Amino acid sequence: MIVGRTPRHLAVAALVLLMLLGDGGGKGAAAAAPKQRALDEWRSLTGPGAPAPRVFVKGDRVRFYFQIGSHIEEFTANWDRHRLPSDGYRVNSAVLRLKQRMAHMPDGERGWREATVIYGAEWARLTTNLVEALAPATAGQGIYCQGFLADRLLYRDAQGTPRFASLDEAPPGVVVARQLSFEETLSTVARMVEQDLARNHPGETLFLLLAPNPRRFPQPLLLDRQQRQCIWLIPASLYDRTERGLGLSTTAQGFRALLLENHGLALLKNPISSVARLADLGVQSVVRFVRVPFPKPGTRYPELSSGPGMDLRAWEEWLDRYTGTRQEEGSLDLLIDGVQFFPRLKQAIADATNHIHFNIYVFDKDDVGISVADQLKQRASEIEVKVIFDRLGAIGGGGAPPSTPLPADFSSPSSIYSYLRQDSRVRVRPFLNPWFSANHAKVLLVDGTHAWLGGMNLGREYRYEWHDLMVELQGPVVSTLEEEFRRSWAHEGLLGDFAYVVALARGPRPDAPPSPPGDWIKLRLLPTRTAWKPFSAAVQKAIGASRSYVYLENPYLFDKRVIVSLARARNRGVDVRVVLPRVNDLKIGGRSNLVLANYLLEHGVRVYFYPGMTHVKALLVDGWAAVGSANLNHLSLRVCQEQNVATSDPAFAARLKRELFEEDFSRAYELTEPLSIEWMDFLADLLLEGL
Repeated sequence: MIVGRTPRHLAVAALVLLMLLGDGGGKGAAAAAPKQRALDEWRSLTGPGAPAPRVFVKGDRVRFYFQIGSHIEEFTANWDRHRLPSDGYRVNSAVLRLKQRMAHMPDGERGWREATVIYGAEWARLTTNLVEALAPATAGQGIYCQGFLADRLLYRDAQGTPRFASLDEAPPGVVVARQLSFEETLSTVARMVEQDLARNHPGETLFLLLAPNPRRFPQPLLLDRQQRQCIWLIPASLYDRTERGLGLSTTAQGFRALLLENHGLALLKNPISSVARLADLGVQSVVRFVRVPFPKPGTRYPELSSGPGMDLRAWEEWLDRYTGTRQEEGSLDLLIDGVQFFPRLKQAIADATNHIHFNIYVFDKDDVGISVADQLKQRASEIEVKVIFDRLGAIGGGGAPPSTPLPADFSSPSSIYSYLRQDSRVRVRPFLNPWFSANHAKVLLVDGTHAWLGGMNLGREYRYEWHDLMVELQGPVVSTLEEEFRRSWAHEGLLGDFAYVVALARGPRPDAPPSPPGDWIKLRLLPTRTAWKPFSAAVQKAIGASRSYVYLENPYLFDKRVIVSLARARNRGVDVRVVLPRVNDLKIGGRSNLVLANYLLEHGVRVYFYPGMTHVKALLVDGWAAVGSANLNHLSLRVCQEQNVATSDPAFAARLKRELFEEDFSRAYELTEPLSIEWMDFLADLLLEGL
């Protein structure tokens, strides 16, 4: 069924599209012409003057039928079934693809339901009400809805009128008061419109929200009140068809880098460190296969402890003795999500007066990565700019499109390495990966006075889509990070191991004047390095020594030793809570998390599923906080290069507890009953023991 339109409402609908529609776009100059034709075709089919399609749904399938004269164009999409329960609407997304065969409309066929298409005047009225309801009540406050808004903020001006602005260029005085994940956004929209739809369309339960607009590319929203689910439908033409998955070109780059560079060039210029990494990998591979006995679940669990937590002074002394690390001074500021981190970083780049040093895992080729690259290239004409990135990480991370469409006029370069160096004075060195080791750290330095580390790479996922965390450091601790970068830069040069030894022999060389006295706190850097695993030791010991609570958020919790430690902590009466992503970018990881959730639940651990993808790596144990780049899997704890920071400072611990963990607990779905597990889930869990 189709609800008609009137032209006078199209302006209102166009305004609302800024919220409910992301920019169309894709990557790859080679596919630019076919992509543009596909975009133009989709625009013509869904434009203001075009008739609405007929839409049919059966199970997890949807079909679109567009009438073009006597010809019918058919688009189809499928989505994965939901595995996790939900308090409200179940949320999913699917890609609409043109069907390359004679269209067959299932009108009246068994099992197929036809959707009521909401567009034109009906859409304008509905979305006008939606904008009014979503906009914060207070002037000067904004809301950012991940996915839908792309890079836009919905706020109220001084007169109380809802307005839109670029997230990167919010009007002065406007602050982001609320941020919704992709899943929260869809679920919120569904709840807000369902009563209106039920009132105006009694007896109907299946709807498609479609907003024609001449300047953007509609991404329809399928709303099923009967099944309590909503599906975000993304036309395939919004992405380059050549860059689905990693693609042949990207895969070829990966093999060339793996064989010729990582196990060719790396062995020539870094013979000592390569052999050391091989030996370390052998030892850690043996460790990996040492089975940890899982404690049997009980029927009753101890009451939660009401006593004090572990002795933090004694704990820091233990870290001094057994991890080979030391406490340093500095400040620590919490930056949650890209909306807080990226503006801070870009402003620091603009204000830099001496140098910029980046050590990053993935420097993506999407619009966000390129915007940072352009800024670095501009500053390199004035100051020193050096970038180290992981060779395989950059290839794999930049090989697949993000979840939200890129700008329609954006074309991705073939290589971020070449792009950074082209017509610029930026100096770039890749980290090579002998024996599959990776430089997974994310450490960004400016002027020797400011540093950022955490989970965010430079890409669209981290700016607009995923839940993630960075911390900003100032003070004497930044000098240590600068010295680490100096040695790493030497090691990744042509002289490799020799240059590293020379840099090590020269000792510390501060790149900036000593930091002036400040209100510093005690911090501790906890890296993962070849033959040096202080972070792994600290995590295991902290959970084992916990007395009051353990709060943990990590998307890749695959290490069985950590998992067993969490279960044992709960059996001592410790309040153990774990936050996992409801949607994992690693599909096999999502399956493994189902098995993990059941195991923790049967041991009394409180398990939460964050609404969407959380890439946060954070641990809070009795007032001791640790954040950084490390996943809680075998690779991050024992093989790859990582950087984390920890502190027992009560103010920072309280802030992390309040602004991250308590906020995420309140937003997440808490598991109360065991999940249904399939044999593929157990297989995924078994396979990921090695990652």
